[in-house]
Amino acid sequence: MEAQTVENDSVPARKKVALVLSGGGALGAAHAGALKVIEEAGIPVDMVVGTSIGSIVGAMYSVGYNGEDIATMFRTTDWAELFLDTENQRHLTLSERDEQNTYFYERDFYVKGGIDPQPGGVIRGTNVESTFSYYLQGYTDSINFLHDLPRQFACVATDLITDEPVVFTSGSLVKSIRSSMSIPGVFTPVRMGDKVLVDGGTKNNFPTDVARKLGADIVIGIMFDLGVGNDIHYRTLMDVLERSVGSDINHRTKENEKYCDLLITVPVRGYSSGSFTSGALNALIERGEKATREKLDSLLLLKSQSGALANVDYTMHLRDINNLEPLEEDQMGLIDLRQKDILNASIGLRYDTEDIMAVQVNGRYFMGGKLDRELALTLRLGLRSMLRLGFDIEPSPFKSMGLSYEIWHNIHQGIYSRGERTDNLSYVYQHANAKLFSFDAMNFDCEVGLGWEYYHLFKGLWNEISTIEFDHNEHYFNYHARVRYNNEDNHYFARRGVRAEAQYEYFTDNFAQWKGHGGFSAVTAACQVTIPIAHNTHLRPSVQTRLLFGDDLPQLKCNTVGGMSRGKYFPQQLPLAGFGHVEFFDSKFVSTSLRLQQRVKGQHYVLLDGSVANHNEKLSDLFDRKPIWGLQAAYYYNSRILGPLGASLGWSSHTKKLHFYLSLGYDF
Repeated sequence: MEAQTVENDSVPARKKVALVLSGGGALGAAHAGALKVIEEAGIPVDMVVGTSIGSIVGAMYSVGYNGEDIATMFRTTDWAELFLDTENQRHLTLSERDEQNTYFYERDFYVKGGIDPQPGGVIRGTNVESTFSYYLQGYTDSINFLHDLPRQFACVATDLITDEPVVFTSGSLVKSIRSSMSIPGVFTPVRMGDKVLVDGGTKNNFPTDVARKLGADIVIGIMFDLGVGNDIHYRTLMDVLERSVGSDINHRTKENEKYCDLLITVPVRGYSSGSFTSGALNALIERGEKATREKLDSLLLLKSQSGALANVDYTMHLRDINNLEPLEEDQMGLIDLRQKDILNASIGLRYDTEDIMAVQVNGRYFMGGKLDRELALTLRLGLRSMLRLGFDIEPSPFKSMGLSYEIWHNIHQGIYSRGERTDNLSYVYQHANAKLFSFDAMNFDCEVGLGWEYYHLFKGLWNEISTIEFDHNEHYFNYHARVRYNNEDNHYFARRGVRAEAQYEYFTDNFAQWKGHGGFSAVTAACQVTIPIAHNTHLRPSVQTRLLFGDDLPQLKCNTVGGMSRGKYFPQQLPLAGFGHVEFFDSKFVSTSLRLQQRVKGQHYVLLDGSVANHNEKLSDLFDRKPIWGLQAAYYYNSRILGPLGASLGWSSHTKKLHFYLSLGYDF
């Protein structure tokens, strides 16, 4: 979208009117309500000056959005995601998506000195920049804010080096507002030349003086009344922080009030800078509109004093937020995480009723040189402890080869038969893999390689109904090929897309044979489709199968079905609705499932699952048995920081038992 301009006022003598918007996080939604009334009054706004959230609203108003557009932005923006560094799934490779949906926090460090790539903040601000590159498209290059925008614009940040406010009137519009709203200690400061920039609210949260210095003749200021008096009890951390920060800047804010020709104070008691819920944002928009409407007579008087003509419409609506064009990926200002000599550290945390507490940490070192090289180490602590080392070389974009080794220690893994626990295994599992070729780009990846697997069983506790025989030591060599496709928009609660996978494995004990004859094979395939049937209602049908071919099949490689996620307790494990525990099934297995996904409100979801499955030793007899079916109901809250938090209750015709499962956090 090209930059747009408006014609100059036909009355040269008209005074320049500036609108000054204070900072305040979520409280800035009140600015949108105030703008509606200012437009209704026909005030000719020539300049907008803002700090923090005021800079965001001001930038959008300056490029031609109106108050209703900005209110829509507040209502429709996923603020929880905006204030995190998670990226849109369509911008990631499948392996990057796997990592993003495992760890709740990651951070970059330089290995060979230099400037910390993420200094002084826990959030890089990736999504802030990409989101407002979208809203401000057409003005994302370096420009002069006083000449190249439909309305003049300026915003304020704070330089940590000089401890002084910095006024932006030119440069990158997106970078400028990103600097102005960089909450110290939360967002990584923005470096521009020799400046290290954070939230302008720490020095000048109500920059009416800036508007005067830039030539404004009439200044209308909008600020917030927190209602902080002697009766406040400071029960919350937000109460204390806002009062503490406010005490430092209160004097300058009071001084700057004198530059206002009209001061509009919006009462926001009961809300804080973190009140980004839909109910709070709507209430704040209404409060901004009400407080400004109470000043309508004063607004009309200022309009007259400015020299504005009664029969001229001074409002502008140059762009509609509902009709924006999607940006190309290279226009979105995304931060490149694949720099050289960078150590990326991540941490995951989860609790569930079977695994109890688990912690997983991951470190990846991206090395410089002629080839892209990556060294990775992953450590998992819990009832299933794991250590993994990997080294990959990327000879060309999206293509790689590498080696990896992992070792698992699984304590007391229960094996069930028709809902009754029959075996209790403790084992060490080792897996070495040589990735001969891998292609990983956006929605598609594939891998060809060979591997070695080794099981050592410490003990098997069998009861009188056990029919399973285990060898205490088993090892396999395998040749494998796998292909995946995934264009879902969300890993856990997709609203559209397809997820599919197919894998072939050939197992031997000496690279050629298995127990003196030909090896055995495993074919695995799965596909899931998300179908929208209403705005918040989706159907997700799926099918999965695993077929084993060959003689003398080892028990530990037979089909294992059950549990809540794939490959959690055994590499070949397939989940099935209604099956809470793992059971061994025959060598040919197939199932189909249907999920009804209902988004109730915000990030609250209700899931209803039904499944039908069958198994047999012969493929030709696969559907001769009476099918097994299961039902499951679940509730989840999609926490954007810790991952899905919820519980499920399942039942199957095979076990005839209810199974309750509590899960808190990303699955790994």
